[in-house]
Amino acid sequence: MTVEAADSILNPNELQVEVIDSIFMFGKKPGIIIEQNPAPNSNIKKGRKVYVVINSKMKKKIPFPEIKDYSYRQAQTILETLGLKVSSVEYVPAEFKSLVLYAKANGRIIDAGQELEVGTNVVLVVGQGISEEKIFLPSFRGLTLQEARTMSIEIFINIGSTHFNEKLENQDDIKNYIVYKQKPIAGTEVNLGKYIEVWLTKDETKLENEIEEIQLSDEFGIENFFNDDEW
Repeated sequence: MTVEAADSILNPNELQVEVIDSIFMFGKKPGIIIEQNPAPNSNIKKGRKVYVVINSKMKKKIPFPEIKDYSYRQAQTILETLGLKVSSVEYVPAEFKSLVLYAKANGRIIDAGQELEVGTNVVLVVGQGISEEKIFLPSFRGLTLQEARTMSIEIFINIGSTHFNEKLENQDDIKNYIVYKQKPIAGTEVNLGKYIEVWLTKDETKLENEIEEIQLSDEFGIENFFNDDEW
């Protein structure tokens, strides 16, 4: 029952409704009364107030947990306990089979700590083992970590260990760092699903001061990394 509906019942009996709190309960309609005091069927005098707690009209938001490298079942349990829904699972090449690589909501990758509304549908992306198919690693230099992750996902490579050349001030500070080194180096032939390490810095001069190592082969040309106007 809503507060308005309760008012229509109580006002003719010279009673008033007063909302004292609101909480979010998943599966309940926004705005309905969840608790009341005095309890139903209590004998009270005219002119008294009935204090109620309603279900919040604003959906509760929660920080997304860190589930990378958890098993699919573990990640599903954690998310559902928090009120999120695992809508589907996608399998991609990765070194470690059946472990969660990352999650998506509304087609976008979710970072740990990012706030989502309770009830949001989440897609888990899970490793299916190393593929026999191979590619030559591109260069990730000059990219932010988010850009490097997006690029790696597109080519079925996974960003593993990340190393920052100075202590992060906070998680928001990550966007100010760029990749200046990677391992394996650019041009290395690797299986799809391979994990790579990247080193990040805020200092753009590292891109100039540290020469990028590139592994060349008969099938791989340096033009894959540089445009003519960069020479």
